[in-house]
Amino acid sequence: MAQANGNLDEIARSSDLATTVSRAMRAGDGTLSVLDAASGAWETRPWREVHARAEQIATQILTESEGREPSAVGLIGAPTVDLIAAIQGAWLAGVAVSILPGPIRGADEQRWAQSTYARFVGIGVGTVLGSGKQLTPLSKVDGRLRIARVEQYGRDADITGFVGRHVGPDAAAVLQGTAGSTGEPKTAVMSAAAVRSNIAELVARLELRPTHDVELSWLPMYHDMGLIVVIVAMATGTPLWIAPSSAFVTAPFKWLQWLTESRATITAAPNFAYDIVGRYGRRVENADLSHLRYVISGGEPIDADAFDAFLDVAAKFGLDRDAAAPAYGMAESTCAVTMPAPGEGAQYDEVTVTSPEDGGHPVRRRYAILGGPLGGMQVRIVEANGVDIPRIDNRDVGHVEIRGTSMMTGYLGHAPLGDGEWFPTGDLGYLVGDRPVICGRAKEIVVVAGRNLFPVEIERCVASVRGVRGGRVVAVALDGASARPGLVIVAEFRGGDPESARREVIAAVASECGVVPADVVFVRPSALPLTTSGKLRRLETRKLLESGCWNDR
Repeated sequence: MAQANGNLDEIARSSDLATTVSRAMRAGDGTLSVLDAASGAWETRPWREVHARAEQIATQILTESEGREPSAVGLIGAPTVDLIAAIQGAWLAGVAVSILPGPIRGADEQRWAQSTYARFVGIGVGTVLGSGKQLTPLSKVDGRLRIARVEQYGRDADITGFVGRHVGPDAAAVLQGTAGSTGEPKTAVMSAAAVRSNIAELVARLELRPTHDVELSWLPMYHDMGLIVVIVAMATGTPLWIAPSSAFVTAPFKWLQWLTESRATITAAPNFAYDIVGRYGRRVENADLSHLRYVISGGEPIDADAFDAFLDVAAKFGLDRDAAAPAYGMAESTCAVTMPAPGEGAQYDEVTVTSPEDGGHPVRRRYAILGGPLGGMQVRIVEANGVDIPRIDNRDVGHVEIRGTSMMTGYLGHAPLGDGEWFPTGDLGYLVGDRPVICGRAKEIVVVAGRNLFPVEIERCVASVRGVRGGRVVAVALDGASARPGLVIVAEFRGGDPESARREVIAAVASECGVVPADVVFVRPSALPLTTSGKLRRLETRKLLESGCWNDR
Protein backbone atom coordinates (compact mmCIF):
# COMPACT_ATOMS: atom_id res chain seq x y z
CA MET A 1 0.00 0.00 0.00
CA ALA A 2 2.94 2.33 0.66
CA GLN A 3 3.95 2.05 -3.00
CA ALA A 4 0.43 3.00 -4.10
CA ASN A 5 0.38 6.00 -1.78
CA GLY A 6 3.74 7.10 -3.18
CA ASN A 7 2.39 6.96 -6.73
CA LEU A 8 -0.70 8.90 -5.70
CA ASP A 9 1.39 11.59 -4.04
CA GLU A 10 3.60 11.89 -7.14
CA ILE A 11 0.56 12.34 -9.38
CA ALA A 12 -0.89 14.93 -6.99
CA ARG A 13 2.38 16.93 -6.97
CA SER A 14 2.65 17.11 -10.76
CA SER A 15 1.83 20.48 -12.25
CA ASP A 16 -0.15 19.10 -15.19
CA LEU A 17 -1.21 15.88 -16.88
CA ALA A 18 1.61 15.82 -19.44
CA THR A 19 4.19 16.30 -16.67
CA THR A 20 2.65 13.47 -14.64
CA VAL A 21 2.90 11.11 -17.59
CA SER A 22 6.38 12.27 -18.64
CA ARG A 23 7.90 11.66 -15.23
CA ALA A 24 6.50 8.15 -15.05
CA MET A 25 7.40 7.15 -18.61
CA ARG A 26 10.99 8.35 -18.21
CA ALA A 27 11.57 6.64 -14.87
CA GLY A 28 11.95 2.97 -14.03
CA ASP A 29 12.12 -0.09 -16.23
CA GLY A 30 8.48 -0.39 -17.26
CA THR A 31 7.70 -1.51 -20.82
CA LEU A 32 4.93 -1.41 -23.40
CA SER A 33 4.23 -4.63 -25.32
CA VAL A 34 1.88 -4.51 -28.32
CA LEU A 35 0.61 -7.59 -30.14
CA ASP A 36 0.94 -7.80 -33.91
CA ALA A 37 -2.21 -9.80 -34.64
CA ALA A 38 -0.97 -10.93 -38.04
CA SER A 39 2.25 -12.52 -36.79
CA GLY A 40 1.27 -13.23 -33.20
CA ALA A 41 4.49 -11.56 -32.02
CA TRP A 42 4.75 -8.92 -29.29
CA GLU A 43 6.70 -5.73 -29.90
CA THR A 44 8.19 -4.51 -26.63
CA ARG A 45 9.62 -1.05 -25.95
CA PRO A 46 10.67 0.65 -22.69
CA TRP A 47 8.27 3.41 -21.69
CA ARG A 48 11.16 5.89 -21.90
CA GLU A 49 11.55 5.08 -25.63
CA VAL A 50 7.81 5.49 -26.11
CA HIS A 51 8.13 8.90 -24.47
CA ALA A 52 10.91 9.94 -26.82
CA ARG A 53 8.63 9.00 -29.70
CA ALA A 54 5.88 11.11 -28.09
CA GLU A 55 8.22 14.11 -28.09
CA GLN A 56 8.84 13.65 -31.82
CA ILE A 57 5.10 13.60 -32.47
CA ALA A 58 4.55 16.66 -30.27
CA THR A 59 7.32 18.52 -32.11
CA GLN A 60 5.67 17.80 -35.46
CA ILE A 61 2.25 18.91 -34.17
CA LEU A 62 3.67 22.21 -32.97
CA THR A 63 5.71 22.72 -36.15
CA GLU A 64 2.63 22.26 -38.31
CA SER A 65 0.63 24.74 -36.25
CA GLU A 66 3.05 27.47 -37.45
CA GLY A 67 2.55 29.73 -34.47
CA ARG A 68 -1.23 29.24 -34.36
CA GLU A 69 -3.08 27.51 -31.57
CA PRO A 70 -2.68 23.80 -32.38
CA SER A 71 -5.83 21.75 -32.90
CA ALA A 72 -6.88 18.52 -31.24
CA VAL A 73 -5.37 15.28 -32.53
CA GLY A 74 -7.49 12.38 -33.76
CA LEU A 75 -6.29 8.79 -33.54
CA ILE A 76 -7.61 5.74 -35.33
CA GLY A 77 -6.56 2.15 -35.84
CA ALA A 78 -5.37 -0.86 -33.86
CA PRO A 79 -2.92 -0.16 -31.03
CA THR A 80 0.73 0.23 -31.96
CA VAL A 81 3.69 1.66 -30.06
CA ASP A 82 3.47 4.82 -32.19
CA LEU A 83 -0.29 5.22 -31.73
CA ILE A 84 0.03 4.97 -27.94
CA ALA A 85 2.96 7.41 -28.01
CA ALA A 86 0.71 9.84 -29.89
CA ILE A 87 -1.58 10.15 -26.85
CA GLN A 88 1.25 11.66 -24.81
CA GLY A 89 2.46 13.47 -27.93
CA ALA A 90 -0.84 15.34 -28.10
CA TRP A 91 -0.66 16.26 -24.41
CA LEU A 92 2.94 17.45 -24.73
CA ALA A 93 1.73 19.70 -27.55
CA GLY A 94 -0.97 21.00 -25.21
CA VAL A 95 -3.93 19.63 -27.17
CA ALA A 96 -6.70 17.11 -26.60
CA VAL A 97 -6.82 13.67 -28.13
CA SER A 98 -9.86 11.93 -29.62
CA ILE A 99 -9.89 8.26 -30.59
CA LEU A 100 -12.60 6.96 -32.90
CA PRO A 101 -13.34 3.40 -34.05
CA GLY A 102 -12.59 1.98 -37.45
CA PRO A 103 -15.29 0.41 -39.65
CA ILE A 104 -17.04 -2.67 -38.32
CA ARG A 105 -17.24 -5.84 -40.36
CA GLY A 106 -19.61 -5.46 -43.29
CA ALA A 107 -19.67 -1.66 -43.19
CA ASP A 108 -19.39 0.46 -46.33
CA GLU A 109 -15.87 1.88 -45.97
CA GLN A 110 -16.61 5.01 -47.98
CA ARG A 111 -19.63 5.91 -45.86
CA TRP A 112 -17.68 5.12 -42.70
CA ALA A 113 -14.81 7.35 -43.85
CA GLN A 114 -17.12 10.26 -44.63
CA SER A 115 -18.97 10.07 -41.31
CA THR A 116 -15.77 9.59 -39.30
CA TYR A 117 -14.07 12.46 -41.11
CA ALA A 118 -17.08 14.70 -40.39
CA ARG A 119 -17.07 13.71 -36.74
CA PHE A 120 -13.36 14.54 -36.37
CA VAL A 121 -13.98 17.93 -37.97
CA GLY A 122 -17.00 18.51 -35.76
CA ILE A 123 -15.05 18.03 -32.54
CA GLY A 124 -12.20 20.31 -33.57
CA VAL A 125 -9.56 17.82 -34.71
CA GLY A 126 -6.92 19.22 -37.07
CA THR A 127 -4.65 16.19 -37.56
CA VAL A 128 -5.60 12.51 -37.71
CA LEU A 129 -2.90 9.95 -37.06
CA GLY A 130 -3.57 6.31 -37.70
CA SER A 131 -2.43 2.86 -38.59
CA GLY A 132 -3.92 0.09 -40.69
CA LYS A 133 -5.88 -0.03 -43.89
CA GLN A 134 -8.73 2.21 -42.67
CA LEU A 135 -6.48 5.24 -43.06
CA THR A 136 -6.69 4.87 -46.85
CA PRO A 137 -10.43 5.60 -47.30
CA LEU A 138 -10.19 8.35 -44.67
CA SER A 139 -7.39 10.07 -46.59
CA LYS A 140 -9.55 10.12 -49.76
CA VAL A 141 -12.24 12.31 -48.20
CA ASP A 142 -12.00 15.89 -49.43
CA GLY A 143 -11.47 18.37 -46.61
CA ARG A 144 -9.01 20.27 -44.50
CA LEU A 145 -7.81 17.55 -42.11
CA ARG A 146 -4.20 16.39 -42.13
CA ILE A 147 -4.20 12.60 -42.44
CA ALA A 148 -0.91 10.86 -41.69
CA ARG A 149 0.42 7.44 -40.84
CA VAL A 150 1.42 7.56 -37.21
CA GLU A 151 4.50 5.38 -37.69
CA GLN A 152 5.97 8.04 -40.01
CA TYR A 153 4.70 11.20 -38.33
CA GLY A 154 7.49 13.27 -36.78
CA ARG A 155 9.95 10.43 -37.18
CA ASP A 156 12.81 12.78 -38.15
CA ALA A 157 11.96 15.56 -35.69
CA ASP A 158 14.83 16.98 -33.63
CA ILE A 159 13.80 16.75 -29.98
CA THR A 160 17.00 18.17 -28.53
CA GLY A 161 15.96 20.45 -25.70
CA PHE A 162 12.27 19.77 -26.30
CA VAL A 163 9.92 21.55 -23.89
CA GLY A 164 6.26 20.73 -23.94
CA ARG A 165 3.55 23.34 -24.33
CA HIS A 166 1.99 24.07 -20.95
CA VAL A 167 -1.77 24.30 -20.59
CA GLY A 168 -3.91 24.71 -17.49
CA PRO A 169 -5.77 21.96 -15.62
CA ASP A 170 -9.10 23.01 -17.15
CA ALA A 171 -7.87 22.48 -20.72
CA ALA A 172 -9.43 19.58 -22.59
CA ALA A 173 -7.29 16.43 -22.54
CA VAL A 174 -9.65 13.81 -23.98
CA LEU A 175 -12.62 14.21 -26.30
CA GLN A 176 -14.36 10.96 -25.47
CA GLY A 177 -17.16 9.55 -27.59
CA THR A 178 -20.04 8.13 -25.56
CA ALA A 179 -21.60 4.76 -26.31
CA GLY A 180 -24.96 6.02 -27.53
CA SER A 181 -26.79 2.80 -26.59
CA THR A 182 -30.11 4.64 -26.11
CA GLY A 183 -29.58 7.62 -28.38
CA GLU A 184 -27.15 9.48 -30.61
CA PRO A 185 -23.51 9.44 -29.46
CA LYS A 186 -22.16 12.62 -27.88
CA THR A 187 -18.62 13.79 -27.15
CA ALA A 188 -17.68 14.19 -23.50
CA VAL A 189 -14.98 16.80 -22.86
CA MET A 190 -12.57 15.53 -20.21
CA SER A 191 -10.27 18.14 -18.66
CA ALA A 192 -6.67 17.39 -17.74
CA ALA A 193 -7.67 17.74 -14.07
CA ALA A 194 -10.48 15.18 -14.44
CA VAL A 195 -8.18 12.66 -16.14
CA ARG A 196 -5.49 13.15 -13.48
CA SER A 197 -8.07 12.69 -10.74
CA ASN A 198 -9.33 9.40 -12.19
CA ILE A 199 -5.77 8.15 -12.61
CA ALA A 200 -4.82 9.05 -9.04
CA GLU A 201 -7.90 7.48 -7.50
CA LEU A 202 -7.56 4.31 -9.57
CA VAL A 203 -3.94 3.98 -8.45
CA ALA A 204 -5.09 4.31 -4.85
CA ARG A 205 -8.03 1.90 -5.13
CA LEU A 206 -6.06 -0.75 -7.04
CA GLU A 207 -3.08 -0.32 -4.70
CA LEU A 208 -1.04 -0.24 -7.89
CA ARG A 209 2.68 -1.01 -7.64
CA PRO A 210 4.48 -0.33 -10.94
CA THR A 211 7.48 -2.46 -9.97
CA HIS A 212 5.26 -5.49 -9.22
CA ASP A 213 2.11 -5.11 -11.28
CA VAL A 214 1.54 -5.84 -14.98
CA GLU A 215 -1.57 -4.74 -16.89
CA LEU A 216 -3.02 -6.64 -19.84
CA SER A 217 -5.81 -5.33 -22.07
CA TRP A 218 -7.48 -6.09 -25.39
CA LEU A 219 -10.10 -3.37 -24.93
CA PRO A 220 -10.33 -0.81 -27.75
CA MET A 221 -8.71 2.50 -26.90
CA TYR A 222 -11.66 4.44 -28.29
CA HIS A 223 -13.67 3.09 -25.33
CA ASP A 224 -13.24 4.86 -21.99
CA MET A 225 -12.27 1.67 -20.11
CA GLY A 226 -9.75 0.67 -22.75
CA LEU A 227 -8.23 4.16 -22.79
CA ILE A 228 -7.94 4.50 -19.01
CA VAL A 229 -6.06 1.19 -18.78
CA VAL A 230 -3.46 2.60 -21.16
CA ILE A 231 -3.30 6.00 -19.46
CA VAL A 232 -2.86 4.51 -15.98
CA ALA A 233 0.08 2.45 -17.24
CA MET A 234 1.63 5.51 -18.92
CA ALA A 235 1.11 7.71 -15.85
CA THR A 236 2.74 5.23 -13.48
CA GLY A 237 5.28 3.44 -15.68
CA THR A 238 3.51 0.11 -15.08
CA PRO A 239 4.26 -2.59 -17.67
CA LEU A 240 1.39 -2.90 -20.16
CA TRP A 241 0.59 -5.66 -22.63
CA ILE A 242 -2.06 -4.66 -25.15
CA ALA A 243 -3.67 -6.62 -27.97
CA PRO A 244 -6.08 -5.41 -30.66
CA SER A 245 -9.72 -6.07 -29.77
CA SER A 246 -10.05 -7.84 -33.13
CA ALA A 247 -7.56 -10.45 -31.94
CA PHE A 248 -9.81 -11.26 -28.98
CA VAL A 249 -12.94 -11.37 -31.15
CA THR A 250 -11.24 -13.78 -33.56
CA ALA A 251 -9.95 -16.09 -30.82
CA PRO A 252 -11.35 -15.26 -27.34
CA PHE A 253 -9.38 -17.91 -25.50
CA LYS A 254 -6.11 -16.30 -26.51
CA TRP A 255 -6.92 -13.86 -23.71
CA LEU A 256 -6.01 -16.64 -21.25
CA GLN A 257 -2.85 -17.35 -23.24
CA TRP A 258 -1.85 -13.67 -23.12
CA LEU A 259 -2.51 -13.54 -19.38
CA THR A 260 -0.32 -16.59 -18.91
CA GLU A 261 2.51 -15.27 -21.08
CA SER A 262 2.53 -11.77 -19.60
CA ARG A 263 2.00 -12.89 -16.00
CA ALA A 264 -0.39 -9.98 -15.74
CA THR A 265 -1.71 -9.01 -12.33
CA ILE A 266 -4.51 -6.73 -13.58
CA THR A 267 -6.94 -7.15 -16.47
CA ALA A 268 -10.35 -5.78 -17.44
CA ALA A 269 -13.20 -6.79 -19.73
CA PRO A 270 -16.96 -6.42 -20.20
CA ASN A 271 -19.45 -9.05 -19.09
CA PHE A 272 -19.72 -10.78 -22.47
CA ALA A 273 -16.03 -11.72 -22.44
CA TYR A 274 -16.30 -13.40 -19.05
CA ASP A 275 -19.47 -15.11 -20.25
CA ILE A 276 -17.62 -16.64 -23.21
CA VAL A 277 -14.87 -18.04 -20.98
CA GLY A 278 -17.39 -19.28 -18.43
CA ARG A 279 -19.47 -21.07 -21.07
CA TYR A 280 -16.71 -22.61 -23.13
CA GLY A 281 -13.62 -22.49 -20.92
CA ARG A 282 -13.56 -26.28 -20.69
CA ARG A 283 -11.96 -26.16 -24.14
CA VAL A 284 -8.87 -24.54 -22.65
CA GLU A 285 -6.30 -27.11 -21.55
CA ASN A 286 -3.50 -25.02 -20.10
CA ALA A 287 -3.34 -21.56 -18.54
CA ASP A 288 -1.79 -19.94 -15.49
CA LEU A 289 -3.91 -17.23 -13.90
CA SER A 290 -2.39 -17.49 -10.43
CA HIS A 291 -0.65 -14.13 -10.72
CA LEU A 292 -3.89 -12.16 -11.36
CA ARG A 293 -4.90 -10.14 -8.33
CA TYR A 294 -7.50 -7.78 -9.82
CA VAL A 295 -9.98 -8.79 -12.53
CA ILE A 296 -12.29 -5.93 -13.47
CA SER A 297 -15.75 -6.46 -14.96
CA GLY A 298 -17.29 -3.25 -16.26
CA GLY A 299 -18.61 -1.46 -19.31
CA GLU A 300 -21.94 -3.31 -19.44
CA PRO A 301 -24.43 -4.92 -17.01
CA ILE A 302 -22.88 -7.78 -15.06
CA ASP A 303 -24.58 -11.18 -15.12
CA ALA A 304 -23.86 -12.68 -11.70
CA ASP A 305 -24.24 -16.27 -12.90
CA ALA A 306 -22.04 -15.69 -15.95
CA PHE A 307 -19.34 -14.01 -13.87
CA ASP A 308 -19.41 -16.84 -11.33
CA ALA A 309 -19.14 -19.37 -14.16
CA PHE A 310 -16.01 -17.56 -15.34
CA LEU A 311 -14.57 -17.60 -11.82
CA ASP A 312 -15.23 -21.34 -11.57
CA VAL A 313 -13.36 -21.99 -14.82
CA ALA A 314 -10.54 -19.58 -13.97
CA ALA A 315 -10.10 -21.09 -10.51
CA LYS A 316 -8.97 -24.31 -12.23
CA PHE A 317 -6.08 -22.29 -13.64
CA GLY A 318 -5.11 -20.79 -10.30
CA LEU A 319 -7.20 -17.60 -10.15
CA ASP A 320 -8.06 -16.46 -6.65
CA ARG A 321 -11.83 -15.79 -6.67
CA ASP A 322 -11.22 -12.76 -4.45
CA ALA A 323 -9.52 -11.08 -7.43
CA ALA A 324 -12.97 -10.48 -8.99
CA ALA A 325 -13.83 -6.77 -9.17
CA PRO A 326 -17.30 -5.80 -10.50
CA ALA A 327 -17.12 -2.05 -11.19
CA TYR A 328 -19.19 0.90 -12.40
CA GLY A 329 -18.17 3.74 -14.67
CA MET A 330 -18.87 5.68 -17.84
CA ALA A 331 -17.27 8.00 -20.37
CA GLU A 332 -18.75 11.05 -18.66
CA SER A 333 -16.72 10.35 -15.51
CA THR A 334 -13.42 9.77 -17.40
CA CYS A 335 -14.08 6.12 -16.64
CA ALA A 336 -14.31 4.61 -13.15
CA VAL A 337 -16.89 5.75 -10.60
CA THR A 338 -16.92 2.82 -8.16
CA MET A 339 -14.68 -0.20 -7.66
CA PRO A 340 -14.12 -2.75 -4.88
CA ALA A 341 -10.85 -2.84 -2.99
CA PRO A 342 -8.37 -5.60 -3.86
CA GLY A 343 -9.28 -8.90 -2.25
CA GLU A 344 -12.97 -8.09 -1.72
CA GLY A 345 -14.07 -10.33 -4.55
CA ALA A 346 -17.43 -10.32 -6.26
CA GLN A 347 -20.34 -9.50 -3.97
CA TYR A 348 -24.00 -9.89 -4.91
CA ASP A 349 -27.37 -8.78 -3.60
CA GLU A 350 -30.09 -11.44 -3.86
CA VAL A 351 -33.52 -9.84 -4.06
CA THR A 352 -37.14 -10.41 -5.08
CA VAL A 353 -38.16 -8.41 -8.17
CA THR A 354 -41.86 -7.82 -8.84
CA SER A 355 -43.69 -5.86 -11.52
CA PRO A 356 -45.31 -2.74 -9.97
CA GLU A 357 -48.79 -3.79 -11.11
CA ASP A 358 -51.09 -6.09 -9.15
CA GLY A 359 -50.56 -9.71 -9.98
CA GLY A 360 -46.91 -9.25 -10.95
CA HIS A 361 -44.86 -12.42 -10.96
CA PRO A 362 -42.10 -12.18 -8.28
CA VAL A 363 -38.73 -13.64 -9.21
CA ARG A 364 -35.48 -14.01 -7.33
CA ARG A 365 -32.50 -12.19 -8.83
CA ARG A 366 -28.84 -11.65 -7.98
CA TYR A 367 -27.30 -8.30 -8.83
CA ALA A 368 -23.61 -7.42 -8.63
CA ILE A 369 -22.65 -4.89 -5.97
CA LEU A 370 -20.26 -2.57 -7.78
CA GLY A 371 -17.78 -1.43 -5.13
CA GLY A 372 -17.41 1.80 -3.22
CA PRO A 373 -17.03 5.22 -4.88
CA LEU A 374 -13.51 6.29 -5.78
CA GLY A 375 -12.09 9.19 -3.83
CA GLY A 376 -13.66 12.45 -4.99
CA MET A 377 -16.72 10.70 -6.47
CA GLN A 378 -20.27 10.44 -5.12
CA VAL A 379 -23.30 8.35 -6.09
CA ARG A 380 -26.93 8.93 -5.13
CA ILE A 381 -30.35 7.53 -6.01
CA VAL A 382 -33.24 9.89 -6.75
CA GLU A 383 -36.90 9.06 -7.11
CA ALA A 384 -37.81 7.65 -10.52
CA ASN A 385 -40.55 10.14 -11.32
CA GLY A 386 -42.41 9.33 -14.51
CA VAL A 387 -41.00 5.81 -14.79
CA ASP A 388 -42.91 2.81 -13.47
CA ILE A 389 -40.14 0.45 -12.51
CA PRO A 390 -40.21 -3.10 -11.19
CA ARG A 391 -40.37 -3.24 -7.40
CA ILE A 392 -37.47 -4.77 -5.49
CA ASP A 393 -38.41 -5.69 -1.95
CA ASN A 394 -36.65 -3.64 0.74
CA ARG A 395 -34.67 -1.63 -1.85
CA ASP A 396 -35.23 1.97 -2.93
CA VAL A 397 -34.84 1.77 -6.70
CA GLY A 398 -34.50 5.02 -8.64
CA HIS A 399 -32.39 7.03 -11.05
CA VAL A 400 -28.62 6.85 -10.50
CA GLU A 401 -26.81 10.20 -10.37
CA ILE A 402 -23.08 10.90 -9.93
CA ARG A 403 -20.74 13.82 -9.39
CA GLY A 404 -17.12 14.44 -8.45
CA THR A 405 -13.58 15.28 -9.44
CA SER A 406 -13.41 12.91 -12.42
CA MET A 407 -16.48 14.29 -14.17
CA MET A 408 -16.48 15.73 -17.66
CA THR A 409 -16.59 19.46 -18.24
CA GLY A 410 -19.71 18.78 -20.31
CA TYR A 411 -20.75 17.51 -23.72
CA LEU A 412 -19.14 19.28 -26.63
CA GLY A 413 -21.57 21.89 -27.97
CA HIS A 414 -23.77 21.71 -24.87
CA ALA A 415 -23.90 23.72 -21.66
CA PRO A 416 -21.14 22.76 -19.21
CA LEU A 417 -21.86 20.95 -15.97
CA GLY A 418 -22.13 23.32 -13.06
CA ASP A 419 -19.75 23.10 -10.12
CA GLY A 420 -20.96 20.25 -7.92
CA GLU A 421 -23.86 19.48 -10.26
CA TRP A 422 -25.29 15.97 -10.13
CA PHE A 423 -25.21 14.13 -13.46
CA PRO A 424 -28.14 11.83 -14.38
CA THR A 425 -26.60 8.62 -15.73
CA GLY A 426 -29.79 7.20 -17.24
CA ASP A 427 -29.29 4.04 -15.17
CA LEU A 428 -31.80 2.63 -12.69
CA GLY A 429 -30.52 1.11 -9.50
CA TYR A 430 -30.20 1.31 -5.73
CA LEU A 431 -27.52 1.49 -3.06
CA VAL A 432 -26.26 -1.12 -0.65
CA GLY A 433 -24.57 1.17 1.83
CA ASP A 434 -22.67 3.53 -0.47
CA ARG A 435 -22.25 0.92 -3.22
CA PRO A 436 -24.42 0.99 -6.33
CA VAL A 437 -26.38 -1.87 -7.81
CA ILE A 438 -27.49 -1.29 -11.42
CA CYS A 439 -30.76 -2.86 -12.60
CA GLY A 440 -31.16 -1.39 -16.08
CA ARG A 441 -31.62 1.72 -18.21
CA ALA A 442 -34.62 4.01 -17.68
CA LYS A 443 -35.29 4.29 -21.43
CA GLU A 444 -35.27 0.52 -21.90
CA ILE A 445 -37.91 -0.61 -19.41
CA VAL A 446 -40.13 -3.20 -21.11
CA VAL A 447 -43.88 -2.70 -20.57
CA VAL A 448 -46.02 -5.75 -21.40
CA ALA A 449 -49.74 -6.01 -20.58
CA GLY A 450 -49.36 -3.31 -17.98
CA ARG A 451 -46.31 -4.95 -16.42
CA ASN A 452 -42.91 -3.29 -16.23
CA LEU A 453 -39.79 -5.46 -16.58
CA PHE A 454 -36.05 -4.97 -16.74
CA PRO A 455 -35.08 -6.21 -20.25
CA VAL A 456 -31.70 -7.53 -19.11
CA GLU A 457 -33.43 -10.16 -16.95
CA ILE A 458 -35.39 -11.49 -19.92
CA GLU A 459 -32.32 -11.37 -22.16
CA ARG A 460 -30.19 -13.38 -19.77
CA CYS A 461 -32.90 -16.00 -19.49
CA VAL A 462 -33.06 -16.32 -23.30
CA ALA A 463 -29.26 -16.57 -23.56
CA SER A 464 -29.37 -19.84 -21.61
CA VAL A 465 -31.05 -21.59 -24.56
CA ARG A 466 -28.71 -23.64 -26.74
CA GLY A 467 -27.85 -21.92 -30.03
CA VAL A 468 -28.60 -18.40 -28.76
CA ARG A 469 -25.54 -16.15 -28.65
CA GLY A 470 -24.89 -14.89 -25.13
CA GLY A 471 -24.97 -11.10 -24.92
CA ARG A 472 -26.73 -10.84 -28.28
CA VAL A 473 -30.38 -10.84 -27.19
CA VAL A 474 -32.78 -7.87 -27.12
CA ALA A 475 -36.19 -7.82 -25.41
CA VAL A 476 -38.58 -5.07 -26.49
CA ALA A 477 -42.29 -4.34 -26.11
CA LEU A 478 -44.29 -3.41 -29.21
CA ASP A 479 -47.72 -1.80 -29.04
CA GLY A 480 -50.92 -2.75 -30.82
CA ALA A 481 -50.00 -0.78 -33.94
CA SER A 482 -47.22 -3.25 -34.62
CA ALA A 483 -47.49 -6.49 -36.52
CA ARG A 484 -46.04 -8.15 -33.41
CA PRO A 485 -47.74 -6.54 -30.36
CA GLY A 486 -46.47 -7.56 -26.93
CA LEU A 487 -43.06 -8.78 -25.77
CA VAL A 488 -40.81 -9.57 -28.72
CA ILE A 489 -37.39 -11.14 -28.33
CA VAL A 490 -34.75 -10.76 -31.01
CA ALA A 491 -31.75 -13.04 -30.68
CA GLU A 492 -28.74 -13.92 -32.77
CA PHE A 493 -28.98 -17.66 -33.38
CA ARG A 494 -26.56 -20.18 -34.82
CA GLY A 495 -28.15 -23.49 -33.89
CA GLY A 496 -29.56 -26.16 -36.18
CA ASP A 497 -33.17 -26.31 -34.96
CA PRO A 498 -34.66 -22.80 -34.65
CA GLU A 499 -38.24 -23.99 -34.08
CA SER A 500 -37.31 -26.11 -31.07
CA ALA A 501 -35.14 -23.30 -29.74
CA ARG A 502 -38.01 -20.83 -30.19
CA ARG A 503 -40.32 -23.03 -28.12
CA GLU A 504 -37.62 -23.39 -25.46
CA VAL A 505 -37.17 -19.61 -25.31
CA ILE A 506 -40.89 -19.04 -24.80
CA ALA A 507 -41.05 -21.70 -22.06
CA ALA A 508 -37.98 -20.32 -20.28
CA VAL A 509 -39.20 -16.71 -20.28
CA ALA A 510 -42.69 -17.74 -19.16
CA SER A 511 -41.24 -19.82 -16.32
CA GLU A 512 -38.52 -17.48 -15.09
CA CYS A 513 -39.92 -14.03 -15.89
CA GLY A 514 -43.67 -14.61 -15.64
CA VAL A 515 -44.56 -13.31 -19.10
CA VAL A 516 -45.19 -15.09 -22.41
CA PRO A 517 -43.38 -13.60 -25.42
CA ALA A 518 -45.62 -12.65 -28.33
CA ASP A 519 -42.84 -13.55 -30.74
CA VAL A 520 -39.25 -14.75 -30.87
CA VAL A 521 -37.25 -13.57 -33.85
CA PHE A 522 -33.95 -15.27 -34.65
CA VAL A 523 -31.45 -13.34 -36.76
CA ARG A 524 -28.05 -14.25 -38.13
CA PRO A 525 -24.90 -13.70 -36.01
CA SER A 526 -23.69 -10.08 -35.97
CA ALA A 527 -27.09 -8.79 -37.19
CA LEU A 528 -28.08 -6.91 -34.03
CA PRO A 529 -27.05 -3.24 -34.01
CA LEU A 530 -24.29 -2.41 -31.54
CA THR A 531 -22.55 0.71 -30.35
CA THR A 532 -18.87 1.09 -31.26
CA SER A 533 -18.00 -0.34 -27.84
CA GLY A 534 -20.10 -3.45 -28.41
CA LYS A 535 -23.21 -2.58 -26.40
CA LEU A 536 -26.64 -3.52 -27.70
CA ARG A 537 -28.65 -0.68 -29.25
CA ARG A 538 -32.08 -1.70 -27.99
CA LEU A 539 -33.98 1.31 -29.26
CA GLU A 540 -32.55 0.88 -32.76
CA THR A 541 -33.43 -2.82 -32.59
CA ARG A 542 -37.01 -1.85 -31.80
CA LYS A 543 -37.10 0.48 -34.80
CA LEU A 544 -35.80 -2.26 -37.07
CA LEU A 545 -38.49 -4.62 -35.81
CA GLU A 546 -41.21 -2.05 -36.36
CA SER A 547 -39.97 -1.43 -39.88
CA GLY A 548 -40.35 -5.11 -40.69
CA CYS A 549 -36.77 -5.49 -41.91
CA TRP A 550 -36.28 -8.85 -40.16
CA ASN A 551 -38.00 -12.09 -41.03
CA ASP A 552 -37.91 -15.12 -38.79
CA ARG A 553 -35.36 -17.75 -39.65
